[in-house]
Amino acid sequence: MPIRVRMSVAAVLVTGLLVGALYAAVLVLVRQEAVDEAQLHASRAAQRLVFDAEADRLTNPLITSNSEELAQILGRKGHVLKASATIIGEPPIPATLPAPQELRNDSTVCGYPRPDSPCLLVTAHQFFLGGKPFIALAAVPEPGLLPRPMWAVLFGIVGVLTVVLRGVAMWRTVGRTLTPVEAIRAEMERIITAADLHRRVPLPARRDEIRRLAMSVNATLDRLERAVEQQRRFVSDVSHELRSPITGLRTGLEDAALHPDEMDQVSVVESALTATERLENIVADLLVLARRDAGIPAETERLDLAALVRQEVARRPRRVPVTVKAEPHVMVEAGKLGIARVLTNLLDNGARHARTAVQVRVFRDGEDAVVEVKDDGEGIPPDNRERVFERFVRLDEGRRRDPSGSGLGLAISREIVRDHHGSLTIADSPVGACFVLRLPAATPAPVARPA
Repeated sequence: MPIRVRMSVAAVLVTGLLVGALYAAVLVLVRQEAVDEAQLHASRAAQRLVFDAEADRLTNPLITSNSEELAQILGRKGHVLKASATIIGEPPIPATLPAPQELRNDSTVCGYPRPDSPCLLVTAHQFFLGGKPFIALAAVPEPGLLPRPMWAVLFGIVGVLTVVLRGVAMWRTVGRTLTPVEAIRAEMERIITAADLHRRVPLPARRDEIRRLAMSVNATLDRLERAVEQQRRFVSDVSHELRSPITGLRTGLEDAALHPDEMDQVSVVESALTATERLENIVADLLVLARRDAGIPAETERLDLAALVRQEVARRPRRVPVTVKAEPHVMVEAGKLGIARVLTNLLDNGARHARTAVQVRVFRDGEDAVVEVKDDGEGIPPDNRERVFERFVRLDEGRRRDPSGSGLGLAISREIVRDHHGSLTIADSPVGACFVLRLPAATPAPVARPA
């Protein structure tokens, strides 16, 4: 069931319940007012009988204001002395008589003078003549459940109109409220169907929750458009990077197959190995990116950053010598494979651009563990220091020194460092480039005291 129908039906039901309760309360009040008026009429009629008796104006039968009113005068022993015309010869009205010290008592009597007679509101008034007690009884019919039928009908009509108007008002209100939502839904459907992420949902004129919803949807579409565009560029860059080594590998192998006698087999194999190594590096980098983008958490452990740097320096020789100056016990909580890859990328990058040497310094700076990798090469211009951390971005100097590079190393390194709540930046340096790696330092391990 549409929400517009559900809310309108709910409004009608709630309003109907409230109107019904109010209608019942009004009927109760109206009946109570009628009962009070009838009881007052009976009381005044009884007083009138007392005044007539004291003035010796009583007749037999007793005179009443209308045919429905009943009246009796009872003697000292409770027998009927006089009665109104409709109950002459009937027994006394079985009302509750006032106590000897009371003058008046009101009560309700049903089934008099016949069992099917309506209930009566009776006032019993005690008076004295010549020192003897007498009782004046006056009775009027008790009002029914609807003492004023026209009022009941009028209130009923007003209640029904109120419920209907409430339902119509809720239908129109919900319709006006949901119109922007329907416009947002329709536009989102067109965007998804046409895959046109440049489109945006309309913003309602009223500054309410629906407008904030539309703004959130547009912000989500902005992020989605940027993510899709980034993904498209990424796929395009990957295709471009993979095409070059695959084309070189295919060309070399085809030449070797077509002209086996003219080709140097050792050169062909070395060229194929170089192309394969580049493909392997690209695939490895893509695997790291895929694992990171998939949110696969890396296992962390307590690492001695200085020891890890020395291990990565000693793992394989590089084009220029690498010197390490490290403070002892610079500890971090990090994933060993990820940080090792970052250090390898920084060392390889420094060695690739250095003229004579690479210097590495490991130290603690406040709450941070810091690794500085400096080379004595040509350096990186300030306006390109952020571009080198973008995926597949390679400066001219990098392409000249390492044509087989993928342009992913520094981008992956920064993302790994950010996953460890650290930073990877390029600082000013008098000569060459200075890469600065910062990671949150681990608290020192407690020193065991001798027993």
